[in-house]
Amino acid sequence: MRDELESEFGRYLTYPQAAQVTTASVRTLKRLTQAGELPCYQIGRTRTLRLRTADVAALIRQVA
Repeated sequence: MRDELESEFGRYLTYPQAAQVTTASVRTLKRLTQAGELPCYQIGRTRTLRLRTADVAALIRQVA
């Protein structure tokens, strides 16, 4: 699962991309991030936050 996601999206996902993959809403993913259950990363100097593809794949495995 992780390798397939990385080949399609790269190492990091935006919240909308992760929402599409997990079928969860962006709001739910941000709540998980705020609760410390899903780490997010700031890449470079931009304010845009990204999710690691491996973390999103692990989230999918936990639920399924």
